[in-house]
Amino acid sequence: MNYKKIGLVVLGSLISGIGIAITIAVDLGSDPMTLFWIGIADTLHITVGQANLLVCAVILAGIFFIDRKQIHVGSILNPIVIALATDSLAFLDFHGLPMMGRILMMIVGFAILAFGVAFYALADYGKGAYEALVFTLSKKLDKPVGPIRTTADVLFALLGVLLGAHFALGTLLAILCMGLMIQICLKCLQKFFSELVFQ
Repeated sequence: MNYKKIGLVVLGSLISGIGIAITIAVDLGSDPMTLFWIGIADTLHITVGQANLLVCAVILAGIFFIDRKQIHVGSILNPIVIALATDSLAFLDFHGLPMMGRILMMIVGFAILAFGVAFYALADYGKGAYEALVFTLSKKLDKPVGPIRTTADVLFALLGVLLGAHFALGTLLAILCMGLMIQICLKCLQKFFSELVFQ
């Protein structure tokens, strides 16, 4: 077991959880998967973190039987750490800020989330449930990852809205920009990881 990579997975997941908690507290629409978690949480009267664990458990169970190579230690640690982070920061509330302040905090939240996802991905110790789902579908359907991810984002956003979650500017922004933000963070972090982390 690679403890260095485990530490990186935990840190990246913690950063992601902080970003998610900020976007929830802003309440201007979250990324599609978080929107789905919120819908599940509202429907089942559980926390967003618990909804995350439930959804990820179902997805990973399916992936295990279809393409278990996508799953490693990080696949299990990632949702647990994110759930702990989001539930620990559930007290955050940015409703009192002016609208421009809320929009700024939303962008900051998405940037932190993108950074965390990139950090976790570069640890290369198992894909998260959502990423594993996208890559498995891409492989099985023989389609590029990009369109599969966008389609999945739209579907999860719709499911979240149907379950009562609030669709707003943030969700649309996430669908359009999260992929690019993650890509930029990956590019910025790759040199750090290659030169300082895995030497």
